[in-house]
Amino acid sequence: MSKILYRKVKAAPGVKQYLDEAKTQLNPAFDANAAYYAKAVSIETLSLREMAKHISSHGSPYTVDVVMGVLEAYRNCLLEQLLESKKVKVDGLGTFYLTIANRAGGEKDLKKFSISAITEGLRIRFLPDSSEEENLSSKEFLKKANFVDVAMLANQMEETEDTSGTVIDDDNTSGSGGSNTGGGGLPAGGNEPEEP
Repeated sequence: MSKILYRKVKAAPGVKQYLDEAKTQLNPAFDANAAYYAKAVSIETLSLREMAKHISSHGSPYTVDVVMGVLEAYRNCLLEQLLESKKVKVDGLGTFYLTIANRAGGEKDLKKFSISAITEGLRIRFLPDSSEEENLSSKEFLKKANFVDVAMLANQMEETEDTSGTVIDDDNTSGSGGSNTGGGGLPAGGNEPEEP
């Protein structure tokens, strides 16, 4: 059964967040604006080879090495096509495309505009498929999710086996270390900052 792990984080959108959480919480505006938000927790990152093993385990007639070769070729071609100013759509999943990260403030004088001076980087973006058949828009994707609080999961694990030394980053778990900024805090609206 699929599940989305999450933890509760205390954040105050619009209030400066410091790496030192105690310093953040000393700000009087923090308590006035603080609220709890849900933050997704990932338990691992699958490598390309691990993903190939997973695909192969679903009754695929292809060996892990064949699947790995196809995935590697797809990755290489995806990057090649993006650098040719093309979008790449994966039917039923979404579309990859590039955006340009510009220097703050831009260039006010068109005659002085230089792409090398204004550009700080290229970003690979992903737009989920929103067709009727496989709607992966955030609201539709939410309907397919089952959520499990990592603090509850940790408590269940402690009941079944002795897991001393386990630290869960949650306000309601004893020994958590008290981290509650949610990885640098959450911006207005409680949305997570984009990850690179």
